[in-house]
Amino acid sequence: MRYPVLVISFITVAMFVLNLKVIPQFASMFNRFQVELPLPTRILIGTSNFFVEYWTLLLAVMVGCLFAFQAWVSRADGREQWDKIRLRIPVVGDIVNRAQLARFSRTFSLMLQSGVPLNNSLALSAEAMDNKYLEARLLEMKSAIEAGSSVSGAARNTGIFTPLVQQMISVGEETGRVDELLLEVADFYDREVDYDLKTLTARIEPILLVIVAGMVLILALGIFLPMWGMLDAIQG
Repeated sequence: MRYPVLVISFITVAMFVLNLKVIPQFASMFNRFQVELPLPTRILIGTSNFFVEYWTLLLAVMVGCLFAFQAWVSRADGREQWDKIRLRIPVVGDIVNRAQLARFSRTFSLMLQSGVPLNNSLALSAEAMDNKYLEARLLEMKSAIEAGSSVSGAARNTGIFTPLVQQMISVGEETGRVDELLLEVADFYDREVDYDLKTLTARIEPILLVIVAGMVLILALGIFLPMWGMLDAIQG
């Protein structure tokens, strides 16, 4: 994950430097020559002027949003909603979800193998989750089982388990081998998560390249188009 984070950080810093330092110098040069500016250049200069005039406001808004986010996730309902959103983030969310399912499957299996009653095993497995949304759904599953629902039926109604986990729980409930089958599920998901983490950079890299290429294209059009106009005016 370091590479994507470094690239995004670099893009953010570059955007501020370009808007606060580089583009204003070109804007003053274009003003001196009274060149008619094309649309990409006007957009660049307008964005730069906004950054120059309101950079303190932008900084304050960013800091304010950060504090507001921290306050939101510090609340129980906010943390649960954020953890739900994390599971739906493209590319990364699926990896997080499978990692959490692997943790649940392994913890639940080990609890059952240790002789802990099923409901207690489920409660302890829920507490071991690093996701409040999944923890809440597992506690709902525990309540449904205590109300008389089957384990497989309660698991299916939570809506958080993949078909593989649901099938293993159903087969395990029928054969009395829930602990063994869930341990196999945990091993399977651990292998998948390890592979996905190794290939994550390769999957994110094209998106980052498109973003960088788009920025370079806009910058090139915004700067070189009026410079060509200046050369034509000088030669004319």
